Amino acid sequence: MGKKKSVVLMVLLTVVIIVLGAITAFPSFAIPNTVKKWNPAVKQYDFNADLGGGYYAYYYPEGVISEAEYENNLATAEDKAEYEASYVRHEGGLYLSTDEDANIVSEDGTVTAEFDEAFKAVTKEICARYEKKDYSDFRVSVVNDYALRIQLPASENTKNQDASQYITQTLSLFSLTGELTFEKGGETVAELKDNEIGDLVRSISIDKEYEVVYLHIKFTSLGKDMIKSFKSETSSSDQNGGSSTTTLDVKVGEDTVLQISADQITENNNVYYPLANDPEVRYVETLSILLNSALDNGGFDIEFRDITGSDIRAYEPVYGSNTLTLLYIALAIVIVALIVFAIVRMGRYGVVNLYTTLTYFIATALCFAFINPGMFEVGFGTVFVFLFGLVLTNVFSAHVYRAIKTEFNLGKTVESSVKGGYKKTLRGMIDIYVVLLLASISLLIGVAGLATFAWQAIICVVAAAFCNLLWGRAINYVFLSASKNKFKYFRFVREDDDDE
Repeated sequence: MGKKKSVVLMVLLTVVIIVLGAITAFPSFAIPNTVKKWNPAVKQYDFNADLGGGYYAYYYPEGVISEAEYENNLATAEDKAEYEASYVRHEGGLYLSTDEDANIVSEDGTVTAEFDEAFKAVTKEICARYEKKDYSDFRVSVVNDYALRIQLPASENTKNQDASQYITQTLSLFSLTGELTFEKGGETVAELKDNEIGDLVRSISIDKEYEVVYLHIKFTSLGKDMIKSFKSETSSSDQNGGSSTTTLDVKVGEDTVLQISADQITENNNVYYPLANDPEVRYVETLSILLNSALDNGGFDIEFRDITGSDIRAYEPVYGSNTLTLLYIALAIVIVALIVFAIVRMGRYGVVNLYTTLTYFIATALCFAFINPGMFEVGFGTVFVFLFGLVLTNVFSAHVYRAIKTEFNLGKTVESSVKGGYKKTLRGMIDIYVVLLLASISLLIGVAGLATFAWQAIICVVAAAFCNLLWGRAINYVFLSASKNKFKYFRFVREDDDDE
């Protein structure tokens, strides 16, 4: 390649790198004369609880209260002795109701086997619900044997919906453990009096059409008879001008989660329930998971108290409110240090390392921001695998430089040394990257956080391999072609050996 073409291509590559770098990491600022704000790609991340903080709430079964609640109630009780007798303290700080109807505590003051088994069963189902949400970072912990602590990350890419509101919805819906039923006018439909819910509903799934998300309820023949009856009653009432039930209520326990109107019923008597536009699709997923859970498992003997916004508490990232700022500063220092070190040690060839390092950063940062938004959460594991790929890219660049220098010291020309250096290092780098890629792919067998980490590792390995095996070689070819003094480019010095 001629020097002029090389210079032009160098300028174009530099402009592209600068533009992409600005898109990736240029600081946020308000756009003049508008209400909009510029945010770089690194501001689009969904961070896990360690980096972005989160929310947590407790699920208390009916008849189980915390020590703080017990003390508050006791302080305001008219008959303190009666209130004290209505609860027994459980090891760890919980108070359990002694009411016989609750069937929590036996006469000797120990927890009944029925309650213990029921709590274990409902805990298992609550965990399964959150696992189906595909959170990369969540925690369901049993606290003091008979309460649950649910911890979710605060960072949620809900676009039109506040993250705290979305999390409140999720925590509230997943706390419901009653049976799935249909009601008309406050009464259970006749078809459920002698049948199970599975005899009416065939399946519940999510469909999407024209940016609108639907909850698709498929009914059995008996369920379609129920829908026909509801439609005919509604139609007859409308024609006669009378008042009747206008919705078919879908309930989980005592809580109404859907209200179906006649215009949401298809010609083949299934239901397409339009819930929300695409940005709130994860709320629809939450509702679908809940309904399928109730459909498959029926009701549980334990019911949790209702979760409201006041029951949900926020907590800061593991290193405080400045965690992200400190992390970005540390990463910037590492990147700059690697670039400066490469230029000092390898001369103009170190500039090639600058371009490959920035390319690796831009490629991984953009992938983390825009691949699978909302579930591709960034945490300390992401930082570790990013830094591993970054360091690996720089180490292999230095490895190639040493190989080129070794070839040059054998008396070869610069061009021949470059070809020989790349050829001798290519096989080893390919082997290492293949092993790393296979190891990353093997982690995909995991769930939730492990699977997310696996995808992040795959992205970093592929980006690093591209920079070392292809991009670095191309950049070096362009820059070397534009260089007048190829010895100075590599900081090579030809030593003459005077042999007398």
